[in-house]
Parts: sequence; C-alpha cells; structure tokens
Amino acid sequence: MNNTEINEVSLAKVYKQVPTKLYLENSRRGEYYSGDYKLGVNLYSFSHNLFSWLKGDNSVPPVDTLSLIRFCKEIGCDCVDITSYFIPGYENFAMPSKSDKEIYSYVESIRKLSEELGIEISGTGVKNDFADPNPERRALDVQRTKYWIDVAVAMGAPVMRVFNGEISKDILTTDWETIAKERIVPALIECADYGASKGIQIGMQNHADITSTADQVIRILEWANHPNLGVVNDTGCYKTFGAATGDGYPWYDDIEAVIPYTYNFQVKRLPGGLNTETLTDLDELFTRIRYSNYRGYVPLETIWSNSDPIHPGKLSEPPYEQVRVFFEEIKAAMIRTKVQK
Repeated sequence: MNNTEINEVSLAKVYKQVPTKLYLENSRRGEYYSGDYKLGVNLYSFSHNLFSWLKGDNSVPPVDTLSLIRFCKEIGCDCVDITSYFIPGYENFAMPSKSDKEIYSYVESIRKLSEELGIEISGTGVKNDFADPNPERRALDVQRTKYWIDVAVAMGAPVMRVFNGEISKDILTTDWETIAKERIVPALIECADYGASKGIQIGMQNHADITSTADQVIRILEWANHPNLGVVNDTGCYKTFGAATGDGYPWYDDIEAVIPYTYNFQVKRLPGGLNTETLTDLDELFTRIRYSNYRGYVPLETIWSNSDPIHPGKLSEPPYEQVRVFFEEIKAAMIRTKVQK
C-alpha cells in the first residue's frame, strides 16, 4: 500500500464519524465569560529559525530560544509555549543527544529568564507517533515522552503536548477504532499516569492526522478515561478524516465540542490548514471559548506553506512582525468579545 491509496474515500470504510452536532446537543453552554485570557506565542512559530540555530547551518536567519522568550515579553505576551524541540539535545526519534547536565542547565536558564521577565510558560511538547504499527517505536516514544515530562517539571511547564500519530500504513487492513484502542490509548494512559505522578497534564493535540475530527478526539479520551489526559485544541487542524484540507468543514463546532476537554490551545491563522485562504474568525473563536469554563492559556502558532511569500526562508530576519501582528489581532478579538452580542 502507498500513501496515494489512503484518501478520504478509502478511510470512510474504516471510520464512520459521529456528527459533531450530537456532541454539542449533549453539552450545555455556560455563563458568558467577560474576563481576560492569558495570551501568548508557541515558539514553533519560529521553527525554521530555531532549527537553523540548533543545526548551525544558517539556512535562514537563526534565533535562539532565550532570545524569543524576550521577544514574546516585548510584544506583551502573558505566556510562551516552549516546545522541547528547541532545547539543545532534543531528538525526534531517539533519546537526547546531550547529557542530562547540559539539558537541565539550559532548561534552568529558560526558567530563570522567564521568571525574571515575568512571563509564564504555558506548555511544552514532543513529537511522537502512538499509531505506528511498530511496538518498539511506540515504546520508545513513551520513554522519550517520560523523559521530557521530567524536563517539563524543571522548566515549569504545566502541560506536555503529545500527538496521537500519523495515519498508519496498515489502516486499510484494520480499522481506525482498533488502532486507537490497541495502540494509541495504552500509550496515552502510560504517559498520563507518569505525568500525574509529576504534576504535569498530558494534552493530546488534534493534528489533522489519525485524529482529524472532534469525534475522534472525544472517543479516544473516553476510551482512555484518564483524569490527567486532555487536549491541546489546535484550531487549524479539524477536517474530514483523510481530506486534503479542512476547507468547508465546520471548524468552530469541533473546536467548541472539544473545549470541555481542553488543557491548552494553539490558535492558527487558517482554520482549514495550509494552502487554504479562509482566515480564522477570531471573534467567533473567542465567543465560543467564552461560553465555556475554559480559563487557561491561549497561545498562537504561526506556520507557513512553502509558497507563502512571507515564508521565513524568504525573509531577511525571523518573522517577528508577522507574529506580532497576529498576536495583536488575537488580543483585539479578546477585547472585542468581552461584551456579549
């Protein structure tokens, strides 16, 4: 089987979606909240520049993690999400390449600077694939996640973001539910158990992958049934399972349906994903959030397609201005929606 055989039509055979409206009908909107939220930036917004710094290749203008924490404070952020990728020594497919001493020394510099500046760390995260057919790969990812949970404790990050996984190569010979129950859920439970022992919440992020819909997210949470497992609600990744983009999908309904389980957010400019044109209606987003009991952080994350004229690879400096403008747009929407319409 190759990737071209895995598409929306073929995946409909292995996953039948429960309509989001049923989840919304079974939930109740709370009293409208008119207060402030703590807004911030996920440092993945500068991923190209950070990876250039980490690799030392200067492929795009490099910038380091500590400098970006200062930048976030300068533009008025209340918080910053420091993905573990941007701690020297982090590896996606292996245990750390630097010593514990080196890693924890850098983490201490992150925590110290954040405290000095008065900016909170809203979360962190790892790359993993709990849907992978290879049990050794999944076991390594659990081991890696536990390591970085310990680092999150030292850094002062309250939430560890994990993925559920990519659409596995064998999904057409099995089914979505089996993969979710037999691979993803056990790994999430093990991470959630470990996180609970360390005081760190585990937030699984919907990522337009094996979990593309609110239904998929909620089903996995219900099957796991763990008090320390919630969601990093990614506003740019809801779509029909297997679809190329989220164009035309009822994103805000899925976002709202998942809010009761949400530990953290990632607010994107494009609700339909890369290579789409519709911009997120930030007033609509905040209105939905305000009807919920969510009072946590609301960080943004900017990403670009290769054809984007403001792609970081085409800029003479890191995308400071692009991130600042989006942050100000989010802040303005938060202020506008304080009054219920």
